[in-house]
Amino acid sequence: MKNKITSNKKMQLIRMLLAPVAIAAILVSCEIQPDYEYEYGNPGGKINMTAWEFIQTTDSLSLMEEAITATGLQSLYSGTMVRTYILPRNSAFRAYMKTNSFANIAAIPVATLESVLKYHIVNAKVIFTDPELLPSNNPIAYPTESGSVMYLSHNTSYQGVINQGTKK
Repeated sequence: MKNKITSNKKMQLIRMLLAPVAIAAILVSCEIQPDYEYEYGNPGGKINMTAWEFIQTTDSLSLMEEAITATGLQSLYSGTMVRTYILPRNSAFRAYMKTNSFANIAAIPVATLESVLKYHIVNAKVIFTDPELLPSNNPIAYPTESGSVMYLSHNTSYQGVINQGTKK
């Protein structure tokens, strides 16, 4: 019986000595990742430039810039009206062109291109962290510049979701 008590006391002593060592090891192993680039999310939605200026300075929107120039819709992206611009990146334009057998932006009929661009301009200020959009995956209808309706919501990471759960 005496050996059993001694064994229990030894185990308690070992646990008491190892606990601070384990905590210290965990704290020391935490470090800042120098290769991680934090991208500020800009929760207020203000970028201190027009949408047109933003598009012109963003490499991944070069096909968007080309489409806007081809349709002459620069003024829709340069104004100060309260709008939300859904900006398809180059990869989205490439997928659209491939699906519809267009070799490039110039091959897309101007009327079609204009319709697509106007559809992606929402005539309201939409910020995906807005309390009105709080329930995720709950689409809200918004009018677009084309006269159509776009349904916007967000996922659980507050990334915008367009027309999810709708037939659009």
